[in-house]
Amino acid sequence: MRVFHLILLWVCFCDLLHAQTVQITYEGDPLTDKERRKIEQTLQYEVEFYSQFGLPDTLNLKLTVFNKREDALTYLDKFNIHPPKGTNGLYIPRLQKAIILSREKEYQQGLGIIYHELSHHLTLKITAGRPPIWFNEGLAEYFEHCKANKKGLQHTFTEYEKGRIRTIYMLGDIDLLTFINSRQKEFMQQQRTDEQYAYILSHALVTFWIEKIPRQIFHDFVHSLQNKNNSSTVSEQIDQIYTGGFKQFEKDFEAFCR
Repeated sequence: MRVFHLILLWVCFCDLLHAQTVQITYEGDPLTDKERRKIEQTLQYEVEFYSQFGLPDTLNLKLTVFNKREDALTYLDKFNIHPPKGTNGLYIPRLQKAIILSREKEYQQGLGIIYHELSHHLTLKITAGRPPIWFNEGLAEYFEHCKANKKGLQHTFTEYEKGRIRTIYMLGDIDLLTFINSRQKEFMQQQRTDEQYAYILSHALVTFWIEKIPRQIFHDFVHSLQNKNNSSTVSEQIDQIYTGGFKQFEKDFEAFCR
């Protein structure tokens, strides 16, 4: 029988008006003290970011890390979960648990996958469990590409990703309206057939929302996603809150990518 290494850590994120308590449970193969410190430091910044859109005062996150992929697959089989080949991590909403299927050899990349999967937990919290797939994956990609330092989080949109987006625009292969409104099935088909195009475009979109768009517009967009009575498509929601509407959003995003 597999023995799980379990640690409960309470972390408080406080300011003058609000206190946020996060409980993270580590399971699976042990992480080093250095790895846990890095995870907790980055998680602090993630929670601070998501708190602006409303989070429960107490959050419970579960992280299970496996060194060997075969051990992870045996564990997931108990829940009838069979991840696609090449998947390094996943988040299971019904278990509220992030699973890392195998450690990456490269240190920062391995931590990035953990940041990615933990972000899914927080995105589901601020969108009532129904975020657009590109927004969910884009936020996870954004935090995967972050490093924590004394000044805060340092985010990188890589030169490879920039090149891919520019090439796709030059080829005329981006249908942003369809992509924005896509559901998980269509999104994953795009991801599998076009060399991670869907994840890269999602990362670019979220980078644009966070780093280039006025904060109030971004807030208005997230609040529109939180409205359970809003039956509009995602592109229609953007059209309603973005200055100049969806057409202007398309133009501004293309200029950002080029």
